[in-house]
Amino acid sequence: MDQDNRQTSLLLYNFLQSSGNNLFQTELKELDSELAVFGSRNGCSEQDYELQTDGNRCYFDMSREEFSDSENQEIIQRIATHLAQIGDNIESSIQPSLVDNLIQQFRIINLSAEDKRRYLDAAMQQMMQTIPLDLEQEKAQLLLAMLLAKKVMTHAPSLFRSIFYITVDYMNQNLITYIRNLVRNDMD
Repeated sequence: MDQDNRQTSLLLYNFLQSSGNNLFQTELKELDSELAVFGSRNGCSEQDYELQTDGNRCYFDMSREEFSDSENQEIIQRIATHLAQIGDNIESSIQPSLVDNLIQQFRIINLSAEDKRRYLDAAMQQMMQTIPLDLEQEKAQLLLAMLLAKKVMTHAPSLFRSIFYITVDYMNQNLITYIRNLVRNDMD
């Protein structure tokens, strides 16, 4: 698992932990206890994760050894907590119909990971146009992606892993440079 995937997954993981949502705490504990989190940039995809029936999964270990750089981990945790605090103030701005539509799409069994990414991207584009944020565009996009994942998870906890993986992939495809800069700038 490359450094970018670890940072992005840890950022979303900590953002959700900071949410205080009891459903998330249960799901996050299950995710942590399994120590298996999808990583698409390592040749794995959400589809691979879901479709393997031989007991093998595409994963990376979120144990302390994997994130041995405690300074980096603390920085990501601070960033996630800060974003969660900002998100608490604007979460109610997300249209329930947008969340419901995304949930319906993600529940389609035969929907490919690529189609799920397209639906998430479309939802993100709609949110970027309808929710005015006094933030730089990349920060707003990162925050809204994590908030949308949180809202979907709140209304459909059974989609927790699917939306987690697709959101990490979305963030890696669209915001990885911004995430790297956030972490790097906090280290300076």
